[in-house]
Order: sequence, then C-alpha cells, then structure tokens
Amino acid sequence: MVKWIKQIYSNLIKIIKAIQKRKKIFDETQLGDMLWCNMPLSKKELRQIEESHRIRPYLVVEKGPNFLLCYQASSKSREHFNNYEEYCVNTGKYRNKRNSWIDLTNITKISIKNIKSEYITLNQIDIKKIEKRICIGQNRGNAELLRFNEPIYIEVGDVIVKDRKSYYIYSEDNVNIYGFRVQKRKKENQMLEKIRINRKIYYTDFKELKTINRNEDIEITNIAYKEEIIEILERKHELKSVTYSKVEESIKRDKNEFEIGSVFAYGNSTVMYLYYDNGKYYGVDLLWYLIKPRIFEIKGIKQRKLIETKNLEEINKVLEFLIEKNVQNNKVKKIYKYVRNLLFSSVA
Repeated sequence: MVKWIKQIYSNLIKIIKAIQKRKKIFDETQLGDMLWCNMPLSKKELRQIEESHRIRPYLVVEKGPNFLLCYQASSKSREHFNNYEEYCVNTGKYRNKRNSWIDLTNITKISIKNIKSEYITLNQIDIKKIEKRICIGQNRGNAELLRFNEPIYIEVGDVIVKDRKSYYIYSEDNVNIYGFRVQKRKKENQMLEKIRINRKIYYTDFKELKTINRNEDIEITNIAYKEEIIEILERKHELKSVTYSKVEESIKRDKNEFEIGSVFAYGNSTVMYLYYDNGKYYGVDLLWYLIKPRIFEIKGIKQRKLIETKNLEEINKVLEFLIEKNVQNNKVKKIYKYVRNLLFSSVA
C-alpha cells in the first residue's frame, strides 16, 4: 500500500514538473522560435501516424494567452509545393543535423499541453525570407496566413510588380533593385524568350530594364528556385553578342579620353569617368550619386590615382539610375544607349 502511494506521489510530481516545464517554455517563447510539440490531433488521428512522427517542430508566428499560432515543419520537402509555399531552414547553421521544411500554407493552433521542448530560434535572415513567402501566399488569396510584420527584402530571383508591370530581379544593392520586364503571355509578333520561374512560364526580351528604389511601393509575386536563377542568368549572358575582351577593345580610350568606367580616387570618395567633351572630363561620384544624382567635371583627372575599371554591367547600373532620375544630359543618354547595345546587341 505504501509503495503504491509513493508511486502515485512520484507520478504526480512528474506530471506537475512537466506542466511547469511546458508553462515556462510557453512564457519564454518569442515569435520566430521553433518548438518541439505534439501534433494537435485527436487520439484516433494520432493512431494513424507513426509514433516517432507525432512530435514535430513548429514555428511560432503569434502568441495568445494560452496558445501559440504556428507553421508546422517536417524533415522532408513537399514536392508538390511551390517555392513560396514552404521554406527550408538549413539547421546546420543552428548546430542541428537535419534541415526543417516549414509548411507556409496553413496555421496550426498549439496549446500549452502540446509543447515538448525548445528547438531553435531563427535569425532575421530566415525570418525575412519566410515573411516574403507568406506575403506571396496572402497576395494569392490565402487570407488565413499570419505574418511577422517584418519588412520584405527583395533579392535576386524575385518577381515584383511595379506600376502594373512585372519585373524579374537580376541584381541588387542596398539602395536599389534592378529588374528586366517579364510577362505571362506574349503576342504572335513579340520576339520574346521563354523562361521558367517557380515552375511557371514567363516571357521576356531581357532588354526592358528598370531601376527601382527599395523604398518604393512594390508587390512581391513570385520567387525563383536556385537552379532557375542560375539558368536565367546564363540565358541573359548568352544574349550578349561580344565577349568582355572584345567589349574592352570597343571602349578603349583614344588620345583624349580615358576608358569608360575608369574609377579614380577623389578626396574621400571615388569618381567614375564617363565621357570627354570640349577639353574636359566628366563623370559621377560613386559615393554620392544615389543621394544626389548628377554629372560633373572631374578636374585634374590625369594626376589622380586610377583604382579600377568597372565592367559593362556595373556601368550600366549607374547610367540606368541616372536616366531613371532624369539627369538631363544628352551625353549620358548616348553613353547609356551605347553600353546597352554592347550588352544586348544580339537581341533582336
């Protein structure tokens, strides 16, 4: 009898400690944490699932008074999902052996009693990438999804909509994103190339380029897979009719000019040379042109230290930005057209 009472008491202590542990984890849990939890299913439903799979990682996206709203994760990708419908957390960087694939199509309600233990806390990079995918899901009509209310960071491989036109982002920096126009359909007389983004077909000529400031109103609509990003970049480069070695020859300086894209030290900044006109050398300040876009005379250029020479794509980005900001200079427009022709002269 005494032994039986001691066993009951011991079991009761274990139950109380387990409840206290779950409550402590719940109280300390923050948005972006991943927890190990029992699947919130009925006993009948659980019996149909292998016991080792009944406990899964869950990503916390919202916290209630006595429950968590989460996205469920598993160790395997769901092949039928689109790129924006799941996210792979490379848990190697969190010192875990297995990757976790987070299902971003459904919200699961987890009560305190289902919590088992802490797992990992996602960094801001992963949170932002997940946030972007949730945003696409919401834009495509899944109103039940919840976000972290983090700003969306656009990067290479994204498809965005600006002023009712879609653009594939092929390059980026901290201030701007750079895209070429894409569309889902083409007319018979349009000379467009077919590309695949997130298993969907788009059409483009790789020529209609746009520079967009990150602070502008942008809608994110799709995300390319890594292999698609590589393929699109290769396709884009294939459309160049000349190699960079030939290009360098075509823009070599003459006796009065430096090579277009030559970068010189200029006080605490650097300047990029663009053109020679009426005995003077003109260019752009690479540190300040994003804030104050302008062309100015580079004085004493022959005495300044030559640092490097930008390639055509880098030159094109600067010129693109100046054109977008309506820098009224016929020389700049001519050089912009000239550089674009060198980059895309093989495109019909």
